[in-house]
Amino acid sequence: MSRTVLKALDVLECLAFSGQPLSAPEVAERCGLTRPTTYRLISTLAARGYVASGQDGRYRLGTKMLSLSKRLIEHAQLPQLARPDLEALCQEAGESVHLGVLEDNEVLYLDKVESVSAARMYSVVGTRNPLHSTSLGKAILAFLPEVERAMLLGRISFTERTQNTITSREELEQSLADIRDLGYAIDDVENEEGIRCVGAPVLGNAGLPIAAISISGPTIRMTLERAHELSPALLGTARRISEKFGFADSTRDGGNGSEPLSSPAAISDT
Repeated sequence: MSRTVLKALDVLECLAFSGQPLSAPEVAERCGLTRPTTYRLISTLAARGYVASGQDGRYRLGTKMLSLSKRLIEHAQLPQLARPDLEALCQEAGESVHLGVLEDNEVLYLDKVESVSAARMYSVVGTRNPLHSTSLGKAILAFLPEVERAMLLGRISFTERTQNTITSREELEQSLADIRDLGYAIDDVENEEGIRCVGAPVLGNAGLPIAAISISGPTIRMTLERAHELSPALLGTARRISEKFGFADSTRDGGNGSEPLSSPAAISDT
């Protein structure tokens, strides 16, 4: 167990429960640390946005902590808030529907609604799959800010899951550009043999992906043409779930809610 990490956590907890901003000497005294150690820890945490200081030189939790807590709340609420929409989409499409989030450099399955005619798929709630070979993963990747997307692309191992799997960064980047144009992603038998999926991002109030949803089915039913045909229903569902998390699309024209989410493409490279 890292003593440095434990000391840093002590500092964060001290600031979180103090009820008011604290000076570095006060933090040192309350945490039982030396002043040089305290200054070093606070400086590092401040550089990463976990701690912030006012003009009086006193310290409090930074906005990065708020961002992390917001992500936790979103992930906790997602399955519950999205479930009715996922069930409706499953019934409309007649195929299985998934909800996933970005977890490290993979997609984590948070929920799954299986159709009565579902083919056997290996997706299980609580398990993970690669970003580069799934429609969920590609839908999230495509609409992330450029810097975050580049960081994740550098960590992908490009494992070949099927003969259709994208196995190079260059090919994936071109695919992601196409996805931004379409508004949705297709897993063309890239992750699991005999299964084709179409996925779209779920956006938060900042217009950035907090999750993705997908429709999956056996290739005998889910042809490429069918995948594209299902995209309006998929995008409409993604929009409704996004709106539950504060997303507002200024370009929406009052239609039936099935038009593509347009904001991600606008913000993806900012």
